[in-house]
Amino acid sequence: MFGHDADLQPLPVERAAGLPQSTDDEETLTGTADSDPAALQLEKLSLLASHRGSVSEDIPGAPQKQQRRYFTAAMFCLVATLLSADQNLLAPNLTAVARDFNFTDAQRDKYLGGFISAAFFLLGAPAALLIGYLSDTMNRAKLLFWVVLLGEGPCLLTYFVTSYWQLFVLRALTGISIGGCLPLVFNLLGDLFDAQHRANVLSGVLIATGAGTAIGQALAGLIGPATNWRWPFVIVALPSLFVTGIMLALVQEPPRGITEPALQAEFAADANFVYSERITMKQSIALLRVPTNMYVFIQGLFGCLPWGVLLTYLTDYLAQDKGLSVPTATMVTVFWGLGGGVGAVGGGALGQWLYNNISKASMPLFTGITVASATLPMWWLTNANLLTTPIFFTLLLALTGGMLSSTAGPLNKAMLLNVNEPETRGVALAWQSMTDDLGKGLGPALVSGLISALGRQSAFNLAIAGWLPCGALLALVAVSLTKDEAAMQARLAYKLDNHIPHVDGSLPYTNSDT
Repeated sequence: MFGHDADLQPLPVERAAGLPQSTDDEETLTGTADSDPAALQLEKLSLLASHRGSVSEDIPGAPQKQQRRYFTAAMFCLVATLLSADQNLLAPNLTAVARDFNFTDAQRDKYLGGFISAAFFLLGAPAALLIGYLSDTMNRAKLLFWVVLLGEGPCLLTYFVTSYWQLFVLRALTGISIGGCLPLVFNLLGDLFDAQHRANVLSGVLIATGAGTAIGQALAGLIGPATNWRWPFVIVALPSLFVTGIMLALVQEPPRGITEPALQAEFAADANFVYSERITMKQSIALLRVPTNMYVFIQGLFGCLPWGVLLTYLTDYLAQDKGLSVPTATMVTVFWGLGGGVGAVGGGALGQWLYNNISKASMPLFTGITVASATLPMWWLTNANLLTTPIFFTLLLALTGGMLSSTAGPLNKAMLLNVNEPETRGVALAWQSMTDDLGKGLGPALVSGLISALGRQSAFNLAIAGWLPCGALLALVAVSLTKDEAAMQARLAYKLDNHIPHVDGSLPYTNSDT
C-alpha cells in the first residue's frame, strides 16, 4: 500500500565510518538478523555504538548526568501537565458563564459547549503542524516556552473578558498552544531516551498530562461555584507561567540525534560533534511515504468515532437509555478512565518489553490486537441489559475496555520517534497529533450525525466498530516497523559518512573546531 520511495531506501550501513567489518564482529550478531536484512542493519549500527562508545554521562554536549537527564525530562513533563490543566476549565461552569453573557440554555450549549470546543481542537490541529515544523528548525526548549506563553497568557487574560468573542479568541489561542505542546515535548524526549526506553517514558507523560486535565477540571468545579468562573483560569495560569520560566532558565535543549545508534559513535568519539540537520519541505512530504507513519496517522481518523461516543455521550446514554442512575453511569465512565490510565502505563511497559525482548514487530501487533479488542466491552455496555447485570461485572468490563483502548497512545508515539530522523520528528508527531485533534473535534459531530440517521444504539454500535480498522492498521505496522527503523538509521549513517551539504552550503553535521 505504501512503498519505500527511492529517497527512503535503506543505504549500505557499511559506508558509515568505523563500522565493524571483521569476522569476529559479524559472529556477535544474532541469528535472527541473518534472515532479516533490516534487523541486520540495526544490529550492525548497535554494534558500532558498542565498539566506539555509546551516549554516556561523559560525552560533552549530552546530558552530563543521569539525574540531569531525568530532571530535564521531568521539567518538560511538568510544563506540559500544567498547560493541560487549562484544557477543561470551562466545562464545569458553562451555566455560570452563560449567565454572565445573558445566554439562554440553547445558546449556552451552542456557543460555549459547541463553538468554543470546536475551535479549541480544530485550530489546535493545524497549529500542531506549524509548531512541529518549527521544532525541527529551532531551539526546542525556547520554542516550548513561547508555546506555553501563547496558551497561558490568554488563560490569564480570560479573567478580564467582557464579551463572548473575547472569550472565544482567548480559548482558541489556548487550544493552539495545547495542540502544539505535546508533539514538541515528545520530540524533546526522543533525544533524551533511546528506542529501548521511549514507550515507558511517554506513558508517564500521557498519564501526567491526563492528570493535569482532570485536576484543572476539578479545581474549576470546586473554585468556580465558591468564587466565580473566572478565578480558576488565574489559578491555573500563574504557576504554569512560573514553572515555564524556571524551565527556560535551568534546562538546555538535548543534542539532536544523540540517542540514535548511527550517530552515537560520533558523539562518543568527538566532543565537538553536532548534528545540525534541519527539516526541508522535501523531507516533510517524504514522511507521508514511510509506511509506519501512514498507518499510525490514518488509524487516528477511524479511532475518533468510538472516542466521540466515550467522551461525549456514554454517561448520558447509560443513564437515559440503559436505565442506570446518573451516579452509577458516572462511575462506569470513571472506571473506563481508570482503565485508560492503567492501559497507558501497563501497555507502554509491556509494549516496550515486547519490543526489547521478543521482536520489534511484536509491539505494533500487541497494540493492534488490544485496540481492536476494546470493541467487545464497549459493545457489551451499549447493548446489554445493565439493570440485570451485577454492577461489579459492569465496572470490571469498563475497566478492561479502558485498558485495552489506551495502549496505543504511548506506543504509537514511540514508533514514530523510532522511524523518523531527529530533524523530522516534530512534523511526524504533529501529523499524528493533528489527526487526534481532528478526531476530538469531529468525532462527536460525526456520531451526532449517525444518531440522527440511525438512532443512538445503532449509531453507537457502528461508531465503536471504528476500533477495528484502527487496530488492523496498527497491526500492519508489524510489517513495516523494523524496515523503516533500519532505513532511517542507514540514512543517518550515509549522511554522516558523506557529509551531504545543504543548498546553502552548510553541512548537516558540523564540528565546532572546523
